[in-house]
Amino acid sequence: MRVLVTRPMDQAASTAMRLSALGHSVVCAPALVVFPIAAALPEGPFDLILATSAQAFAGLNPSPVLRSAPLACVGDKTAAAAAAAGFTARIVAPRAEALSARLIAEWTAGSALYLAGRERKPVLEDSLRAAGWRLSVVETYDARPVESWPAEIGVALQKGEIDAVLHYSPRSAAAALALIGAAGAARLSHYCLSEDIAATCRTFARAEKIFVASQPDEEALMTLVGPSSRLAQPPCKE
Repeated sequence: MRVLVTRPMDQAASTAMRLSALGHSVVCAPALVVFPIAAALPEGPFDLILATSAQAFAGLNPSPVLRSAPLACVGDKTAAAAAAAGFTARIVAPRAEALSARLIAEWTAGSALYLAGRERKPVLEDSLRAAGWRLSVVETYDARPVESWPAEIGVALQKGEIDAVLHYSPRSAAAALALIGAAGAARLSHYCLSEDIAATCRTFARAEKIFVASQPDEEALMTLVGPSSRLAQPPCKE
């Protein structure tokens, strides 16, 4: 199977390697471009720093006071990016819902600085505020849809040379499907990280061509895609 990966290139490379190991060919074409926002950070102090994406730390220059606060984040990649910026992760959870549940159960409500994306679900901040946390939210990154893909990807889609596409968020799915077009979206198989992403795909694709991972993580998504008997081409590179 030839699979289209629409994640930003720094994330797509690792996904492509996993797909290649399963025997699939891979085409990489980011649907969104992620860029840092030059945001002024408060001095603090805070009882906790929060982050749900590795992108939160791109171009960040936190003060020693902020670096000294414990960090709670979503995902190992976020924890690694935080470590590179001088933070120490105390809690790493697989999803925002799991992170808020652990904080509510295990920590006394206090003050927290949330390093967030401009486009985000309010799950983490809403649940923590409801539990008595005092949150300061600073948007440190944003994402914009790309205007177009390289011509060869459009040709491959038109010729039916791409079989499936992976979707990791509702916003990136909508951006990718707009570029793919109605005819291509109807023909492709759509592998979705979660049900809300699948709901976005149903606007463009047939229900029988949409598949949802059992858990909203890449391990479950790779299990959903499954292995191929065909030899894969080399994965895309950054």
